[in-house]
Amino acid sequence: MLWVAVALLLITLPIVLLTSIILLVGDNENKDLSGYTVNGQCTVSGGTVSAKGVDFFEENAKGGALEGKGDYIIKSAKKHKIDPKIFISIISHETGYGKSELVKTHNNPAGLMGDGDPFKFDTIEEGIDAAAKNLYDLYFSEGLNTVDKIQKKYAPIGVANDPNDLNSNWAPTIKKIMKSYDGKDSKKECSSNSGGKDIKFNGKLPGWSNSSPGKNNLYTAGQCTWYAYGIRQKMGKPVSTFWGDAHNWNDRAKQEGYKVNKTAKPGALFIAERGAGGHDNYYGHVAIVIGVSDNGNKFKISEMNWEGEYKVNERTVTMTDGYSFIHDKE
Repeated sequence: MLWVAVALLLITLPIVLLTSIILLVGDNENKDLSGYTVNGQCTVSGGTVSAKGVDFFEENAKGGALEGKGDYIIKSAKKHKIDPKIFISIISHETGYGKSELVKTHNNPAGLMGDGDPFKFDTIEEGIDAAAKNLYDLYFSEGLNTVDKIQKKYAPIGVANDPNDLNSNWAPTIKKIMKSYDGKDSKKECSSNSGGKDIKFNGKLPGWSNSSPGKNNLYTAGQCTWYAYGIRQKMGKPVSTFWGDAHNWNDRAKQEGYKVNKTAKPGALFIAERGAGGHDNYYGHVAIVIGVSDNGNKFKISEMNWEGEYKVNERTVTMTDGYSFIHDKE
């Protein structure tokens, strides 16, 4: 199942289940996704899956764990602020319309995993909600709200863990399935993050010693995360010791109330998604911004493990897709 095998990008964050919203549909009606706003992030409005599209899903889902769940998948998309047509198409593809083993045995339609083992949900509705919540947290909330944009993070082309180039088929396949669901595309808009606040930094990093990496630093010694955590603590702007690999930090920071955006500022944490700008295809990267130039298009960072474990260096980076910055929280 590609959702699990490609990069496991939809499986790493804690899951929060929300209450459901009921949609009533007539034989010839469209399910309408009305406008809604995300706190300082992105908005999705409009967007439909036609009754004919739901019938198409149910015909293909017969005999599987998702039979009779087409309407609920669309309700969950609305509830979790994601495009219903994209969501139902991804679920259709990744689970074989509910025929995969994981969805049948674990009510898990997205390959969501905990500490090495797949999550097992009590009901298929809980599994659908968890998948929608994760898709929002890791993609739609960041403005990755089209199939092509989702692919760049979820199933990037040319990465080392895809030697047979299977990822190149992902977006075309999802788009083809979407056509079967009919209805209108949603409208997407993004705004700056209103949560948290800008970081205040005097421009001089505190001293660093590998023998004193900061209290309760549980990150792997010598890695970029180990250094970034320790420096922010020494700056008096601590972050969590439980954010995991670098590419997860921006999502987890947003969940904890930090300001996260695309604007580099001294003192902010620089986050590179997996493979972005030539950074690691599995872990991503994190560093500390120490200077900004060229109207924010270039920024200077202090980092560890770019030139080797335990080694601290500075370099100048040019802004590109897949970069973001963690500032401060109220």
